[in-house]
Amino acid sequence: MDELISLAQAVQDRRQPISGVVADALREAIFRGVFKPGEPLRQDAIAKQFSVSQVTVREALRLLGEEGVVAIVPRRGAIVACLSDDDVHEIVELRVMLESMLLAKAIPRLTKEDFDRAEQIIVELDAAKTLDEQLSLNVDFHSHLYAKANRPRTLAMLERLRLALEPYLRMLWSRSQYKSDSQADHREILSLCRAGNTKGAQRLLASHISQTGDEIVKLLH
Repeated sequence: MDELISLAQAVQDRRQPISGVVADALREAIFRGVFKPGEPLRQDAIAKQFSVSQVTVREALRLLGEEGVVAIVPRRGAIVACLSDDDVHEIVELRVMLESMLLAKAIPRLTKEDFDRAEQIIVELDAAKTLDEQLSLNVDFHSHLYAKANRPRTLAMLERLRLALEPYLRMLWSRSQYKSDSQADHREILSLCRAGNTKGAQRLLASHISQTGDEIVKLLH
């Protein structure tokens, strides 16, 4: 719980309701493995740690439940979400559909400056040493390309799907081979975007997402 307290202190300066601060700290704790998949999240213990009411904790858990990070189970309360194979396949199918659409809408609007920045992100990701940096830059690469699609609601939906897979993505990105393979895909996707090859970029992106899903399913067994 000491790590949980430290995480909470790290987000205290954010201007948001206290339930949001608690949700952020719990989410980060789950992503870092402080809480394991299937582990119960006791409202009374969490409220005591944060010196807040159980109502505040309940709201924080509700927010995490909407993201898919936490599951609310009848008669058990909140537990850290534990995905099944079917859950992963469904999330991957949705991500392929949404991200392919975003990329197709974005490509005609991408400028040389956009491509150059995406290339710089790839270079920064190559040099990134910590897992947090790698994960953040990976998100930045994809988000940078999708931003020009001008679809904020779709991007918000996509973020919720990504968060549901975050604990497993952390495990994948800890493997050097996964990083290498992912970066190769990033470079090829960017090359296809530069060339205006929308269909080719969509096909490679779909394969990129699907392969990640397959690797996550392996982690579940």
